[in-house]
Amino acid sequence: VTRQGNIEQMPNCNFYAIDNDFVEILDFVFDEMGCRVFESYSAYETELVEFLSTKEVVEYYQLDEFSNCQNRSATLMLWPVKASLNVKVNRIELNPKKCRGATHRYRVDGWGLISLELKGINKAGLQYSHTNHNTEKRATAWEPNYSDVMGSPSEWDWKAVSSASRKLNNFIKKNSNKKVGPMPVMQCAETVTLAGAVAV
Repeated sequence: VTRQGNIEQMPNCNFYAIDNDFVEILDFVFDEMGCRVFESYSAYETELVEFLSTKEVVEYYQLDEFSNCQNRSATLMLWPVKASLNVKVNRIELNPKKCRGATHRYRVDGWGLISLELKGINKAGLQYSHTNHNTEKRATAWEPNYSDVMGSPSEWDWKAVSSASRKLNNFIKKNSNKKVGPMPVMQCAETVTLAGAVAV
């Protein structure tokens, strides 16, 4: 997924979720979407992690620990495997002086990957989570800059990408009873906002 510049607005869903909302979303991803799930970037000098279950994601990111207003978050990349086989794990070289002595880390790249970022509560309040992905038009515009690491956008079934993304967004909206502005609020997030947490 390209990580800079905006050729056009990309399809996305901003929403509020926490605790068991995360579990419901992840269960849906693993059980219903036909996606492989990766962390977006690896830790320094560590292989990229692929997750095989909701439990693995929750434990890795400690999403079930919300004490002391610590913001637990997960930044994931979903690969709708029917859309393309052109997904790569690329090594990113780092400047050790700026990265605590680390020389490299890894990133998963693919034009049609779907980003899923799950955020919780910090001292400022309830942070919004979001989904997003490239469009075919945007990917084609950026192809000259990234073809060496990402290949061609033409190798993706963009209808399949959009279908998977829309399926996830519809699940989130369906399992939300209220909104803060335009953003859906899932059930556990609704409970903490009713208890006084500020949605920011």
